[in-house]
Amino acid sequence: MYAGRYNLTVPLTNTDPTSIDAATATFLSELARRSRLNLPSFVRLVRGQNAHDPRPNKTLYELAEPADPTYHDAYRRWNAIVRGGVQPLWTSTRPSRQPRRQNNHRIDTNTIEKVRRHIAKGQTEGRYLILDEAMLETWPEVFISPIGTVGKGEEGIRVTNDYAYPRGSSVNDFTDRDNFPRISYNPPRDIARRIHDLRTKHPPVDVLLLLGDVSGAFRHVPMNENSVHMFAFLFEDYVVFDLSCGFGWCGSPAFYALAGSVINHLYESSRPEGGAPLDREPFIGNVWCDDHTCVEKNVGTRCKDAEVALWRSMVTVLGPNAINEEKFTSWQTTGKALGLLRDTVNGTVSIPTEKLLKAQLHVHTLLQTGYASKSDLNKLLGNLRQGLAACFPAARSFYQRLHASAVGMHPGSKRQLNEDDRDDLFWFRAVLLNGDRFNKIPVVQFAGIATPTVHIFMDASDTGLCALEPTRLEYIRVKFTDAQKLDLRKEPRVNSINVRELQSAVLAALYWGQYWKQDAELDPTYVCFHIDNSSAVAWANRRSARNPAAQLFNRLLSLAELQYRVVFTAEHVPGIDNIMADAGSRAWSSTDKLWHYQLQVSSNLEERTKFSRMMGWPPWIGNPGADRTNRLGYFAVYLWTYGWNRARRGNQYATIVPKLASVSWFHRRFQGIEITRSPQLRILLQGIKRLSDPVRKKQPVTPSFLRLLRRSLNLDRPRQRLLWGSVLLGYFFLLRHSEFLIVEGHRPFYSLKTKNAMFTDSNGQAVSVVEALRHILTARRGINKMNNEYLCLDLDSKTVSKALKATAEKAGVPASNYATHSLRIGGAAALLNGIVDSLVIKILGRWVPRCYEEYPRQAAAATTGLTKRMV
Repeated sequence: MYAGRYNLTVPLTNTDPTSIDAATATFLSELARRSRLNLPSFVRLVRGQNAHDPRPNKTLYELAEPADPTYHDAYRRWNAIVRGGVQPLWTSTRPSRQPRRQNNHRIDTNTIEKVRRHIAKGQTEGRYLILDEAMLETWPEVFISPIGTVGKGEEGIRVTNDYAYPRGSSVNDFTDRDNFPRISYNPPRDIARRIHDLRTKHPPVDVLLLLGDVSGAFRHVPMNENSVHMFAFLFEDYVVFDLSCGFGWCGSPAFYALAGSVINHLYESSRPEGGAPLDREPFIGNVWCDDHTCVEKNVGTRCKDAEVALWRSMVTVLGPNAINEEKFTSWQTTGKALGLLRDTVNGTVSIPTEKLLKAQLHVHTLLQTGYASKSDLNKLLGNLRQGLAACFPAARSFYQRLHASAVGMHPGSKRQLNEDDRDDLFWFRAVLLNGDRFNKIPVVQFAGIATPTVHIFMDASDTGLCALEPTRLEYIRVKFTDAQKLDLRKEPRVNSINVRELQSAVLAALYWGQYWKQDAELDPTYVCFHIDNSSAVAWANRRSARNPAAQLFNRLLSLAELQYRVVFTAEHVPGIDNIMADAGSRAWSSTDKLWHYQLQVSSNLEERTKFSRMMGWPPWIGNPGADRTNRLGYFAVYLWTYGWNRARRGNQYATIVPKLASVSWFHRRFQGIEITRSPQLRILLQGIKRLSDPVRKKQPVTPSFLRLLRRSLNLDRPRQRLLWGSVLLGYFFLLRHSEFLIVEGHRPFYSLKTKNAMFTDSNGQAVSVVEALRHILTARRGINKMNNEYLCLDLDSKTVSKALKATAEKAGVPASNYATHSLRIGGAAALLNGIVDSLVIKILGRWVPRCYEEYPRQAAAATTGLTKRMV
């Protein structure tokens, strides 16, 4: 009807989907000229937008916001796109007109027909608005970007809009990214984690995979008419406007992520509809751009219901043409998800053989020719990142410089490979020879949730390196030579402390790797490096660094993983807790204690050595029998009488016994002499014990004591609520103060962390938190520290002890009898009085001896009716 105003007749529909509809292009061009509409108004006309229905894509409908506030922003932003399309923001540097319109990248003659078919398909679907090229004179504000082609699959191609060209004045350069939605895709390892969780929780049940795909994902997301002029390209004699988010624009993945997030939320909000009435668990989705991977247990109709839920979610969000039926698979125990083969029966992930061979061919070709274009390098890097590095993260260390070279090249350029490029390729060719490391990888390893079985503690200093291997009772120490120390001073950046810390890890890997390989059976050995240097931890985990020396060490670590069948991870340990390794690395410094006492690291042995010197005896006790007993007895009597302090105050029994034990240990460790306590020495020690002051043990807190403490606190104050929640946590879980509090300004690496605060039932499902944890989480929210790593924040043992002592004074009992240890023993006493099995208390409290049995106080209820039971 609108065309009739200008004496134009709408042409017949094109029946050939493989060719551009020239008649429609001519008709629309003429309509634009005669109507004299500006480009935004003409786009609204073509898409049928009006005041009553402004939607650019008529297959999309607004969705009701869910009850979960977490998804409110995603739904609101998606509904805004449904109403008016994507509205990009532009930088202030964008010119009103493009200075120079770009020609297309070179397109091979044998692919030109495929490009034409692609454009024709977009015209039919309403994605492309095709007009005569002469319309650029009518709308001079239009920006033209080049198009090109990249390989897709074995023989297919993908037409891409190069919105990143030319560098510095491209559409992507002029795009303001501040309003981009946050991309919330599941990483590939989440699929492996889901497989592992289901196989662990439901071992007798089959775990099945289904792969779903959105057809032409970006084309469903419309562009606002006021921004269409920025997204155009030339082809033959036409100007083609992309009316949706183009493949190549930097904002397309972010704005499509809204649709993917909403689809996944609708899917995860669904429940099985029949078959198993007790199975009401929601579905768990994994989304990566337009790929949706469903992993479910094969129980009743759960899998079928999940498939229906995914179809329904896609259609609800993107309309009836959203589903790519060709790529929707059936439920299987094996499937190819995100380019990797998943096996739910064996719980493994593998790289397809053809992908591995393709990478080998790429590397061989580049080394043979000695030249590479930007496209060649990007193809190779894409193959390496998406497949090899996903299965073997250590591979990242072998293509870092190659990636830097590709980034620095101009599109379409080609150059000779430099020495660094060839070096990377040689290294990676060596890696590819170990093809077995890329196949049948356990899902726990792929997901990064494997528990380390070996822990290595290490440190570096200006004088040397040290690494400790507790499971083997071994350590490595390396002293730097004078020449090496000089190099450290000459080139401090190249040989920084960060590099030396990483060098300690390499040293441990190369030396102990052969033994870890012997210990490994079918699965690799998982090794965790504990390093007190954040940079070295990041380098070891990412296998990426700008420092040349760090790059070399990363490669050595990766090669050790390949050779010895191990998996390395790194964790940061506070330097204050890295005592042993730190001492080992500084043992050659004249200011270090170990400089004088390489073996006598214990002050107890030092006291024994000085006493022997004072008595005119040799430092080691070599003679068995009465002479050995007499010497130890004299030492014990001297300690009892004079001690070893400036005040010459004698030691108590509890101090003397550990000192004698230390002397015995050093004799056994360094002299091979076993010192046992003779009957005479035992009698002597018993006498010292009777004459020593009685040991004053802390008193356990009771429920009444805790109620008195509770009444003294104002829970409206976050700090006092944090204190109360932490007290309950220590009481009910029998915690040592170092396990949840800061002690004397230090916090051990094993202190409770926020990620540990998850409670599940027997089926592994999350349940409501205990009262103590609820108080702690409420306090964290009030203090605005929800993201703090440690559960009890910065609460220290002195603060808790002070509160307990204040409560004791109110109760009229000695305050000195109460400290943080009172919480732990109070919980144990309550369990014993509650007739809980001793073994349970021992395991729950992590006690080695049964000392907790010394703490309980007689409960009043326990004495009721005793006389009746005695007669």
